Amino acid sequence: MTAVAPLRWGVIAPTAAIARLAVLPALAASPSAAVVAVGSRSADAPAGRAQAGVGPEVRWYRSYEAVLADDEVEAVYVPLPNSLHRPWVEAALGAGKHVLCEKPLALTASDAAAMAAAAEAAGRVLLEAYMTPHHPRSQAIAAASREVGPARFARTAFTGRMDRPGNHRWDPAMGGGALADLGIYCLAPVLSFAGGEPEWVAAREVPGTDPAAGRDPHAVAVDVSFAGLLGFAGGLLASFECSFDAAERQVLELVGADAAVSCERAHTPGPEDTSYRWRHSDGRVEERQGGGGELYRLMVEQFAEVVAGREEPLHPLADTLAVARTLDRSREAAADGSGLSRATP
Repeated sequence: MTAVAPLRWGVIAPTAAIARLAVLPALAASPSAAVVAVGSRSADAPAGRAQAGVGPEVRWYRSYEAVLADDEVEAVYVPLPNSLHRPWVEAALGAGKHVLCEKPLALTASDAAAMAAAAEAAGRVLLEAYMTPHHPRSQAIAAASREVGPARFARTAFTGRMDRPGNHRWDPAMGGGALADLGIYCLAPVLSFAGGEPEWVAAREVPGTDPAAGRDPHAVAVDVSFAGLLGFAGGLLASFECSFDAAERQVLELVGADAAVSCERAHTPGPEDTSYRWRHSDGRVEERQGGGGELYRLMVEQFAEVVAGREEPLHPLADTLAVARTLDRSREAAADGSGLSRATP
């Protein structure tokens, strides 16, 4: 059997964020990947290497541009703040690199569509780093949801408490907010269950306050909590909740006429999160097994297979764009005085 050469990766990220990146350990652990270059503008090589946990064999650059100019780099991971995704993704594609970009791919559906067009023009793979579908239990739930009968209800939530100091998710200039950060986890499985986008969207947001010193403490910054109701053709109703300021919850429930599937820790499952609940139409509940795994490693390994042309992506760009359009409509509904968007895309 012929050995397959690992995909050679470059990473561009602020040094302060590098130590928190779950994808870097996944790249290091996978035989399908080799990190060959890191770009960070805010640290010299010794300090940056220590924070990133990379050895001397990895080239350390003080600019993102240098990573993109490195001929050995085949793919680039982009975990920058949301507002920087489009310019750096398009720069990487223009440099001939495949790109795995942190979610959300873009802050608007039009930006996401432009990035997808840039990838097509460059002939390179662009995928959003939405890891949940790669977990075996998530795949088992997706398969089970097709057996529950006609779709009736869906309920998703991703809430928790998030510290403010130094966190770009609280900064409106960097594309912060609960919906931008957490919305994909709630909406992607619902759109998959529905088989399409909603006919109408109702939504409300709870704005936060700007934590920056010296500013009006009542000034609106980002949405600290966001909730919505979606109506689909065929009668499916779905609700979702996202928050940076609520008790931690990760809920997914998909209800059909004949059965329902549900689980806790739905959006960031670990290797030990293997089971989900199957509720029969008569109310009986059974625990089913879906399998576990290291979802970040599974994600980067599938990316390599997609680049090699051996697999189709579990979360293709078409799904990314559908979620982006629904996020846009949710924001529009929340901004409207009625809180309702009736337009079908």
